[in-house]
Amino acid sequence: MASYIALGVACGIVLYDAGFSVLHIFLMSLLVFAGAAQFLAASMTLTGASVSAIIIMVFFLNLRHVLMSASISEYVKRRGIGFLTFFGHTLSDESFGINFSHFQKGSWTPEEALTASLSNYGTWVVSTVLGGLIGSQLPINTTIMNYALIAMFLCMMVMQFVSSAHMIAAVVSVSATVILTILLKHNIALVIATLIASFTGYYIENRRGSGGRQHVR
Repeated sequence: MASYIALGVACGIVLYDAGFSVLHIFLMSLLVFAGAAQFLAASMTLTGASVSAIIIMVFFLNLRHVLMSASISEYVKRRGIGFLTFFGHTLSDESFGINFSHFQKGSWTPEEALTASLSNYGTWVVSTVLGGLIGSQLPINTTIMNYALIAMFLCMMVMQFVSSAHMIAAVVSVSATVILTILLKHNIALVIATLIASFTGYYIENRRGSGGRQHVR
């Protein structure tokens, strides 16, 4: 929750600077609740990206939530659809780490997990609104926050370097983004580069898996 306050306020300021009203910031945090994706939306809005391009990029950026939800689903599968929907919506990287760790220790209940997620969720919504209010009242230079945004995404990228396939996918992603941006001169280059890198990583992992199975046989 403490980290959410700092990041949330910064995100609110950046979103307001990108043209979002305080009400829009509140609704985005309430309905989307995706820190990195909200920073990305602000950045893409400033560069003049279309709404469809922003939605597609946010979708791909948040695909990791599908894996996180699948990993933790066995611990809450006996709950009703309402509980699961709300729990899934409020799941974040931080709350997943806390909940999954405690679930594995066997000292955690679904209700406690939801409480942890709601705590982060509420803190984020309030913090982004506070950031929007600060941005609307004070002339703040958001240049430094652009560096913070880049640093955050670099950190997320490096954390994914768990195998050579991930590193190759990252190199392909960067290369494809630069080349396609020069050729197409459109934000759709980001989407295409993301797809190319994703399929590259999948192909490498799939080939390795097939080779391993053949070796076993």
